[in-house]
Amino acid sequence: MPDSNKNHVVGNIKERFTLEVSDNYVKKALAKKWRDHKSTLKKEYFKKNISLEEKLRNVPLRMLRIMSELELQVGKNKNSQTQLGRKEKLKDKRAEYEAMV
Repeated sequence: MPDSNKNHVVGNIKERFTLEVSDNYVKKALAKKWRDHKSTLKKEYFKKNISLEEKLRNVPLRMLRIMSELELQVGKNKNSQTQLGRKEKLKDKRAEYEAMV
């Protein structure tokens, strides 16, 4: 991540909270929290030895919203055949998920 983004985040944190620690400490703490969050997500959704059907049942609602948004974005640009193919795949995945639920 670029330093400008990190400094922006540190600035936002300093506006909201009164901290008596250095910027480097805040950056290191944020990096650790981010790594922990990614690890939790991987354990919960990627590292399980379960079937595809079970994985599709475990899809968070926000992912379904993202899939819907992707469908809309692809639908706006109908000139590209690859995008039309992706749109069909997204529809199939969504229909498959909704059939299981």
